Amino acid sequence: MYIFSGKVIKGEGRGVKIGFHTANLDNTSLSLNYGVYLAEVNVGNKIHKGLLHFGPQKTFNNKITAEVYIKDFDSKIYGEKLKVMAVKKIRRIKKFKNIKSLTKQIEKDLAFLNQKSKEIHNS
Repeated sequence: MYIFSGKVIKGEGRGVKIGFHTANLDNTSLSLNYGVYLAEVNVGNKIHKGLLHFGPQKTFNNKITAEVYIKDFDSKIYGEKLKVMAVKKIRRIKKFKNIKSLTKQIEKDLAFLNQKSKEIHNS
């Protein structure tokens, strides 16, 4: 488990365009291996489940980012400071041949997140 904070900043808007809103964070100096993680995100003193992508955006421009997808969340939070807990790495970062392939992988990541959330909730 790894905990860090970051302020939500404007990204390039790709997540919105492909249907997966993410909060881009200003903190990319993390002592965390690159990857996609199950995460817990503290927004306004409420904990939300989510996914964290940390590392280069290999499909696009290789820019290193820390961005979180927050499950069941649809509020404008630009400028807010989030506390993020990387709970478990679920995969390495990879380059996808196109947006469709990337979208399919994100859907798999979300299915995994939903399954793990149900397991935790039912235990």
